[in-house]
Amino acid sequence: MKLDKKEGTISFRAKKGRVVDLDKLHESIWATRLGDGTGMVLKWLDVTAGGEVVSPRDVELKFKVAGSEQEFVLGADNGAPTAQEKGAFQRLRDALERGEKVVSVTGRVEGWTGNLTQFSKKLPDRPRRILVKDFQTVKRENRP
Repeated sequence: MKLDKKEGTISFRAKKGRVVDLDKLHESIWATRLGDGTGMVLKWLDVTAGGEVVSPRDVELKFKVAGSEQEFVLGADNGAPTAQEKGAFQRLRDALERGEKVVSVTGRVEGWTGNLTQFSKKLPDRPRRILVKDFQTVKRENRP
């Protein structure tokens, strides 16, 4: 875990072969009681998840996290600050159309925002949605 007081960010990474359980993360935020009377706010939660798109031809793209039962619905971040980030979801769809395999997705978890006191009272709705900012692909191997 890394705390950057100047930027007001906390960064952490799961140990190799492990995943961060968002329910447990939410519980940890609740347990800190940091929002009570402090005015602290969760601006957003950025995640990078490794795995694969499990429904590439469906209307809603679903991304399954490797080594877990966690799944996310992928979507466009129309409020992204740059045109490249705004177009990331469409580029991801285009890559899938070309037959590329999406192996990781980076983006904001929708609904993970707000005053910590209010946020920590109730888990955000499911299915969880990642608003895509970036992604990594590999070309699918041609198999006979």
